[in-house]
Amino acid sequence: MTGESRMAVLKDAMVGQWRSMGGMAGMFVGTILLAIYIQPFWDRPESRAFGEAGTTKVGLIGLEFVLILIFTGVIIWLAKKGLQIIIKWAVLIILWISLSYCLIPLSSYALDTPQPLVEFRDEAMLENGTFLFTDVEPSTFLVDNHTHLIKMGNASGIDSGQSSNEIWSWPLIINNNSYSYHSKNIVDNIDSYIYCDLTRWVKLSKSNGNIISSYNESCTAGFSTSENDWAIKDNYLYKIDPFHSNGSAVIHSWWYNLPEQFQGVEFMRGVLLNDDKFLLISSNWAGIIEIPKNQHSGEFNEVNATILWQIAPSSGDSFTASAWGHSPWDQNVWWSENSTDRLLMIGTELGGLHGYLWDGEELTIEGHIKFNEREAFNSAIQGIMLGDDQSDGHIDLWIASGGETRMFSGSTMVESLMIEGPVDDGPIDMVLYTVEAPRWEELGIEDGILTSYSHNTTQSAVAATPVNNPAYILQDSAGYWIPIYWSQIIAMIVATTLMVVLTIRPEWYVVNTTGILTGAGVITIIGVSFVPTLILIFMVITAIYDWYAVYKSKHMLDLADTMIGLKLPILLVAPQDNEYSFLDEGADTMSWMDEEKVAQSDVRQKDDSPEDKARPTPPPPRPKKGGNALFMGLGDVIFPGMLVVSALTFLPGGGTILGLSDPMFVALGTLLGGLLGYTVLMSYVAMGRPQAGLPLLNGGSILGYLLSGFIAVGTAAISFGITIF
Repeated sequence: MTGESRMAVLKDAMVGQWRSMGGMAGMFVGTILLAIYIQPFWDRPESRAFGEAGTTKVGLIGLEFVLILIFTGVIIWLAKKGLQIIIKWAVLIILWISLSYCLIPLSSYALDTPQPLVEFRDEAMLENGTFLFTDVEPSTFLVDNHTHLIKMGNASGIDSGQSSNEIWSWPLIINNNSYSYHSKNIVDNIDSYIYCDLTRWVKLSKSNGNIISSYNESCTAGFSTSENDWAIKDNYLYKIDPFHSNGSAVIHSWWYNLPEQFQGVEFMRGVLLNDDKFLLISSNWAGIIEIPKNQHSGEFNEVNATILWQIAPSSGDSFTASAWGHSPWDQNVWWSENSTDRLLMIGTELGGLHGYLWDGEELTIEGHIKFNEREAFNSAIQGIMLGDDQSDGHIDLWIASGGETRMFSGSTMVESLMIEGPVDDGPIDMVLYTVEAPRWEELGIEDGILTSYSHNTTQSAVAATPVNNPAYILQDSAGYWIPIYWSQIIAMIVATTLMVVLTIRPEWYVVNTTGILTGAGVITIIGVSFVPTLILIFMVITAIYDWYAVYKSKHMLDLADTMIGLKLPILLVAPQDNEYSFLDEGADTMSWMDEEKVAQSDVRQKDDSPEDKARPTPPPPRPKKGGNALFMGLGDVIFPGMLVVSALTFLPGGGTILGLSDPMFVALGTLLGGLLGYTVLMSYVAMGRPQAGLPLLNGGSILGYLLSGFIAVGTAAISFGITIF
């Protein structure tokens, strides 16, 4: 056959199948556009399959591919064993879950009122004030305005501009009617505060600010037990002699060396744990000191303090923020007398975040804290707070880092809120209190008011309760509320209904509806889970595998036959005419098409030789009721769609091309590349033989991504800091 005649045959074949090919193209594009539509709903760290850190780990792509191989092998093995019933119900359960990824956002878009964006607003700066300390219950805090130490509460309100409430103030005047301009440090001394400013040691009542005791001590920090008062100066811990204050008569037997990593000028936090233990944190060391009960017999600078527990930052790193408060995993509400667990959080310059649980006796690693494994932060931790944002009795973890403030909630520390700001290079202090929310009064849940103090700004934000009323409210293992909304219930009812209809009457339009919704959900969840570079690698591997599975081993045809025979929406069906019914398809549709094509090839190659005349004539085409249809596996849509959504999720924005943002331009360029691959694919399919779709569809999508990506963002299109694990 000449080239011209081949083109004529191809043209006639494609024109004759324009309806099914056009319908399949529409489903290809529609599924990916639907995924783009629901992408904002799932574009958050807790929705990513392997967390934020997993988005760049190529080993996880290998895991996904191995799971695909296992799934395929198990399905084919079950089919050969005649266990189609197991295949059908297992796939239906998987489809039901996958459908939810699409139906829940669609239902939410249709039924729920959008939650207002939480934003910081500017508040009045602390007038000549410096933020010093936040209490365990972070609605109260201490401020130094250079003339007074002031305890304040309720920093901001629902409306911007509300001033903090002054609870009490204590004058900072020194005996000579002047004020100390040295750095001032506060220690949490259980029911009192210890104030030190390198000129004096003062014990103040937490409730009213009255002086309980004081000494003229040149100390950095201090604490007070039921028996003695103690001070920290430079690298030493010593017991204060009330009769010889300020070292006028140094009693060496009560002076102890602190670890060399600790420096008094780098003091960050001090907490009296009980009469026996004191927690001390500086920028290069943190530890628990055993409080001495008896004086030692050594000389000055010879005896070290007993350290019961200690940590230090890794080389090249330092501690930058800390918090001490109620534990989010305490089984009791934080205001209960039975709530005794405390949590120590320490953040570092390189974005590390460490948690330690105090059970009243010892400090141990808090296993729920897994931020470092997820590489959740890539810039310095500037502020940490443990606070209850809804007055529901359960603590949330607040982190300020890299120009963002993020709140993590629940037993697994899911990111439940992200606020842009504050933008500042230095430390950020946070306070929180709640006000009544009438719509949630029955549950006692309130609106949280967050106020952040940095060197250059004072800002507040209202972390409001949900605007939508839940149908039901559950609790997780840590006691956190889990609202179940009507939109979610309706989405699951629709998913269940589709599964029932699919079981009763799996006609092509039911299969397609389910397939499109399932495909869009899977595309989105995987697309927001991996950066484009990993998706590109995944697509190349699966394209090679698809070519082998269709043309060499042909087990992909067996898999397709199994799914067609069970009438499962793991593929899309595009009818060629109105008489077509998917119910008429047998369990060997794809294999028969392949054999029929080979048989036709044999007929064309026959000549009049005796050997060929003796060759048996191929069987006639299998009779079939109704019309014909075009089939395409759902994976042929999912893989190009994954790259589209990944580009939309992870590419840097900032610019526009043809009125589109850079990520959207690349996403649509990828989609157009996939359509180009689809057109080439259809030129082969038109001749009637099953084709491996991924080599052409993935190839076109990859080409479209690279071209549009380099145009829009240059090498940033492939630069994502990929690691193996």
